[in-house]
Parts: sequence; structure tokens; C-alpha cells
Amino acid sequence: MDKVLPAILIVDDEPEVLSALVRCLHRLGLNIEHFSSPVLALEYTEYNRPDLVISDHRMPGMTGSEMLKVMKEKWSGIQCILLSAYHDFDAVAEAFNQQVIDQYINKPWDNDELRFIVRKAIKSVMPEEVISEAHDTGLSQVHGMLGSDKSMHIVFERISKAATANIPVFITGETGTGKELVARACHLESFRKSHPFIAVNCANFTENLMESQLFGHNKGAFTGATGKQVGLFATAGEGTLFLDEVTTLPLALQAKLLRVLQEREYAPLGTHTLQPFHAQIVTASSTRLADAVDQGEFRDDLYYRLNVISIELPPLRQRGEDILLLADYFLEQLNSHEEKSFNAFTDEAKTLLLNFRWPGNVRQLKNLLHSIIILNDGPEVTAAILNQSLDGELERLTAVKSRVNNKLIEPMGSSGLTDILPLWQVEKAAIESAIAICDGNIPKAAVLLDVSPSTIYRKQKNWA
Repeated sequence: MDKVLPAILIVDDEPEVLSALVRCLHRLGLNIEHFSSPVLALEYTEYNRPDLVISDHRMPGMTGSEMLKVMKEKWSGIQCILLSAYHDFDAVAEAFNQQVIDQYINKPWDNDELRFIVRKAIKSVMPEEVISEAHDTGLSQVHGMLGSDKSMHIVFERISKAATANIPVFITGETGTGKELVARACHLESFRKSHPFIAVNCANFTENLMESQLFGHNKGAFTGATGKQVGLFATAGEGTLFLDEVTTLPLALQAKLLRVLQEREYAPLGTHTLQPFHAQIVTASSTRLADAVDQGEFRDDLYYRLNVISIELPPLRQRGEDILLLADYFLEQLNSHEEKSFNAFTDEAKTLLLNFRWPGNVRQLKNLLHSIIILNDGPEVTAAILNQSLDGELERLTAVKSRVNNKLIEPMGSSGLTDILPLWQVEKAAIESAIAICDGNIPKAAVLLDVSPSTIYRKQKNWA
């Protein structure tokens, strides 16, 4: 019996582009149909089911996303790739969120990249390629991230789609949930995986230093610039640039980043010579971009450029049995590294793990188990061993919250309203107290104050 070839449908109103797409994909040995009109393509798919549809976006009479929506309603499960020479970020974001499109590619495209994306899309619709033992058990592993909870399956699915989309990706989640791991997974799943992955935390730099880090500078560009420095825009090359805590960028620098994304070019400090920017941009923050916009901390136009594809990481306390799954994984990993003999958790220990709220999320769980393995001997992690570590953490959190509250709630003096301090001074006192009590650990202070670390970083800059 002859093997049935995957069916690809290509739609573009420009004959030259349509011909180029057919030539590019011909070598993959696929069954290709092509149309220069979305109406004709819809007539064809009325009785013929494609495995993959590749379409231009801006076409006479009907946009590509409108056409693809009709096709997906008719044939569920088909893969849809949208191409466009324009930066239709709003339309693309809406199509992604409505699950109308699975991938997005800018024109002009790279032939090798396009073939890479098509191969990956075809594999995802071939049943024999996607059925695996991991899928049957509900357990998934993506570049070091484990998860069986439904929320993580959604994350893994969005990583797969975002990886080959070639448009900005934004990752949000509490401290310790693994935002950089997601960014790196997007890179490793993409055509860019052989190129650099550059990660930088925007909260760690002042405005001037951050601008120099991103753009680079020439000798004499500013006081102290004694030589030429290549910036991260150049270092990333055709790879991925990951900007963590992007909401801490000052508004002036946000405007410059917006221009780089729009024009795909930049000029190092101290020169007017423009250089092309080819890298994929992935950003992250423990603060939602929409919240930062509402608070006046983030430009709404940059928000629309960065939030085209969003990936939200759930906190560990909401991942159910994943807590035990990760605990077993870390136990085996750290056990081998430290040459210890732990091999299991007692039932009481498992109950304790599931009931703890994990304010530091996955990072806290791993660090806790690392300390337990170093300080104890196996073969089992008992509730008593966990309590010894977690009780200290719980007592510390309780004590710190009490001290912060006592710092904030002081009785009003006899002079009444004249003793009330301005709100910013009250905030400053509370934040500085929490940081001092937490020995300078800002993420931990943020947990105590029930705010994001980026909020603390931003307020510190305002006070400077």
C-alpha cells in the first residue's frame, strides 16, 4: 500500500511569492496544492482536508486569519501558518489567542527556517509521531521542565507554538516558577537553536548601564567609556535575546527598545551608524504587562509589541501532584550529585510537601531538597526532616510579617492628622524594613509584602 503524503495548501495573492513557496517546499516530498485567492482555497477545502495551510495575511477580499478561521472550523486539528510582510502584531496576537494560527513567519522568509517549521508542523499532525509513553501517562518533559498538571501541558503547547513563530514572546509568572527555562526552551525548539541564547536581568542595571549593555558603545560615548563595547543586540546575532524583569526598564529606554523592534535596527552609543537586529526577543516579568501599563510604568505601544504571544507560568502551589513529581526528580538528581542514598519520601512527608504553599515556587523546592540531602542521611526523607527545614522557614516568615506589620501600624500621636506621613514614605519604610529583615533578599521581601520584585526595584529607582 502506498504511503499517503501529507497535504499542504499554500495561499498567496502574489504569483511570484506563491511560486517561490512551492519551489521552497517541493523538496520535502509533500502533496502541495496552491491558490492565489482565499475564496478559491475555501472552495477547495470544502471537500478536501489539508494537513497544513500556509497563507499570506493581507489579501484582497479576506485576510489570511479570516480564511484560516473558517478552515479550522471545518477541519479541526489542521496546522495553520500565517505569513506577512507587515508587522500586524495585534491581528497576529488575536489569531494566536483564538487558536486560529499555530505559527507566524515574517516575509521575506529564510528557506531553511521555513522548511524546518513545516517539518515540525507536519510531525505534529501525524498520529504515529506524537503518540509516546510520556503522552499516555500524562507526563511531559520539555528541556528540563517536568509536568503532568494540565496547566503545564498548556505551557508546553504554547512553547512549541511560540518557538517557531519568529515574533516577540512574553513570559509571566511568580519568582522561581522557571521563566528563564521557558525562554531557553523556546530557543532550543526553534530554528535559532544553533545560535546564541543571551539572558539578562534588566533589574540588575541602572538606566545608562542597561542602555550600554543592550546597544553597545564606542570609545568616548560617555564618561568612563574608555574603549569599544559590543552590545547584547549584536552578541545575540540571529539567536535569542531574553530580557527578564522587562517592566523595570525606564520609560525612556522602553521607547528606544520599541524603535529597535519596529525598525529591526539600532545604533551603538556614540555613533549614528545603524546596524541590523536579527535576534528573536523573549521578555519576562513577575508583573503582568497589562498591570504595569495600568500603573503607568510601561508604555502601552511597547506592550502591544512584546505581548504578541504570552506564556503564563502557574505557581507551584497550583500544580497539584506536580509537587511530588518534581520532588522525586530533584531527589534523584541531587542524590546522585551529592553521592547520598535517599530514595523516597514517606507518606507523611508527601502530605507536608503538598500542603506547603511554596512562596519561592520550584526554585525553593529544589533548594530545600538540596540542603536536606547535604545535611541528612537516607534512605528516606521523612516528615521530621522536612519539618526541621520548613518550620524554620515558616517561623521566619511569621516573624518577619509581624515585624513589618508592627513597623507599619504605629499609634497616631496626640496631634492627630499632623502625625500622618505621606504614602510614599510609608511604602519606603515598609520596603526597606522588609529588605533589611530578609538580609537584602529582594524576592523574599517581595513575598512578605505581597508585591512583585519588579515593583520594589522600580520604587528604589524612583527614590534614588
